[in-house]
Amino acid sequence: MEFKDSHQLQRWLKENRIRLKKSISSSECKKWDKWIHNDEFPFPCACPIRNPECIFIETYYKLENTLELMRNEELYKSALKSYSVFKDNPAAVLEWTKATEQLGLGIIHFEPNLIIRVQTEPYLCNSIKLSTNEISQLLKFKEIFTECYYSEQYENY
Repeated sequence: MEFKDSHQLQRWLKENRIRLKKSISSSECKKWDKWIHNDEFPFPCACPIRNPECIFIETYYKLENTLELMRNEELYKSALKSYSVFKDNPAAVLEWTKATEQLGLGIIHFEPNLIIRVQTEPYLCNSIKLSTNEISQLLKFKEIFTECYYSEQYENY
């Protein structure tokens, strides 16, 4: 599966919302019910072979989260703009990293290629590719934030 832009992703989510609700109600795994009704973060699946409903629900969940990140593109752009002012000042970069920590930690594990595990042995997965055109600022911010956040200077800050 591949999404060329956020509009295509948003359309897919909207078209599959009813299927999501049906899949959650028929799924044996109640973690998804807790997610949709109580907004609880679902734990990763530990089933060796997953049923189609659970795979679909996880796909929907990951794509919905991705769309939310994509909607914040202006925040990443703004953070990068402020970084460009301070990038040559190590003390200011530490302050910038601290100020953008919440935003950065929200995307630190984000990848434009989403992986959905189908089964453990042998390991099989589905891959969903996202176009990087609309998320270039997100990816650039992630790169810079990660470098600053895991730096020795920030660890000792």
